Amino acid sequence: MRSGILTSKSAGNSGPNSYTMKTVAPWYISGAATTVDRKFYTNLQLGNGQIIHGISVNTFSPTQNDYPLIYGGDVPAPGFNSSTSCDPTTIISKNYEEIDLETPYIAPFSSRGPNKVTSDILKPDIAAPGVDLLASWSPLSPISGVKGDLRLSIFNVVSGTSMACAHVTAAAVYLKSFHPGWSPAALKSALMTTATPLNPALNEDAEFAYGAGQINPWKAVYPGLVYDVGPNDYINFLCGQGYSAALLRIITGDNNTCTSSANARSVFNLNLPSFALSTVKSQDKDVTFGRTVTNVGLARSTYRAIVSNYSSSLNIEVVPDVLTFTSLGQRPSFTLRIQGTINADLVSFSLTWDDGTHQARSPVVVYAP
Repeated sequence: MRSGILTSKSAGNSGPNSYTMKTVAPWYISGAATTVDRKFYTNLQLGNGQIIHGISVNTFSPTQNDYPLIYGGDVPAPGFNSSTSCDPTTIISKNYEEIDLETPYIAPFSSRGPNKVTSDILKPDIAAPGVDLLASWSPLSPISGVKGDLRLSIFNVVSGTSMACAHVTAAAVYLKSFHPGWSPAALKSALMTTATPLNPALNEDAEFAYGAGQINPWKAVYPGLVYDVGPNDYINFLCGQGYSAALLRIITGDNNTCTSSANARSVFNLNLPSFALSTVKSQDKDVTFGRTVTNVGLARSTYRAIVSNYSSSLNIEVVPDVLTFTSLGQRPSFTLRIQGTINADLVSFSLTWDDGTHQARSPVVVYAP
């Protein structure tokens, strides 16, 4: 990061349980995996006429009326050794495509937050396509893990958060081609604040599943405002988390040390494009976040703060709630104050800075671990 390189990492494939995120450092951009609007379906017709719809890729049409149905697992299936079993048969049809109108939503395998290392930093950061994607494939590797399958191909249909990571990485490269002088944090901020919010009804873990939302590379080129972070900001954060000088130097690779002014509240002032607050249900909380934005949009512009969809049990205050710019590169600061209690496991809303042309949106999460 100090050398100007943004590190993009996959969220991991340990979902859908909570606290399965492993790439939780704030200097990474961590990507969760979403579905795409295309699904490959295959019909399996059993010998008794019952039809089962499954998700699979099968490019061959059946050449006979039935085939023996066998269990492909490592142990016998319950009942295939039963004295009442017969010789089951099936027909597997050629696959067909259908449009998934509910997409995008987070894949079950995609790892979830909260952040188990630093509870007041939101992870994952963003989401990108990672399910059933046509991908290049090494011809030195079999295309399936089935024993005896010797087929080779230079393409395959692949799922995983590693696929999402490739999309996030490519989007960051695309963005940097327009803004070669932007820092890693500025690139990350632009990708996050222009992301498309996902439907929480389809993702019960909400921001802990998808972060800021679905990546939108084209909008990221014109974010209007960015939240920038430098090496010293991360060092102050680590010191506030209680890192000793020895542990700090393992990460920084130099002779940095912590000052006496570092404290645990420094996490609330780390200039990230997202906000997270861990609390206890029905317990009053009063926390102020400090942030600084950099104008990368129009030289003369006025942004107004819009807080959307927040719980009535919370009092939200943005000071100042209007930011006026007269030139590019100006860096005003503001605070976001959250007061009150929550009665649910998770309450989320958003803070958007809007000048009528640009909308820089940040997710805000208040939750009970």
